[in-house]
Amino acid sequence: MPLKLDQAEKRLLYLLYSYGKAVSRKRIHELVFKLQEEYGVQLGFKFSGHPPISKELDEKLQDLVNKGLVKVMYSVGGSYLSLYKPYYKLTERGVRLAKRGEFSKTDKESIDRMVSDIRGAEKTRASGVAGQQ
Repeated sequence: MPLKLDQAEKRLLYLLYSYGKAVSRKRIHELVFKLQEEYGVQLGFKFSGHPPISKELDEKLQDLVNKGLVKVMYSVGGSYLSLYKPYYKLTERGVRLAKRGEFSKTDKESIDRMVSDIRGAEKTRASGVAGQQ
């Protein structure tokens, strides 16, 4: 039986695929918030607080885990309050579906542009830190 995914799920899979590495819960919330607010990709999640958190996004991620498209890995944190930090990563099946990119080309380009912008900012920060040493 084919797996039915809604448009938000398809975009989330593609975001995780495009990002290319495991993403912490906090980071995925920040990425989706930025994608909606700054890049105009509407996924329908409502955010509150700082850092921005969405209950609906947590539920959607859990749905993707239950469907076997995303797996949760835990990293041991540095303090009692962050003893186990969840990270999200695509499964092989999730990668196959994400590669299809069955949603608007405009949204796919926006996701790729945001990830590219983030990667560029990370490289700039890394080279700035290396230059200061």
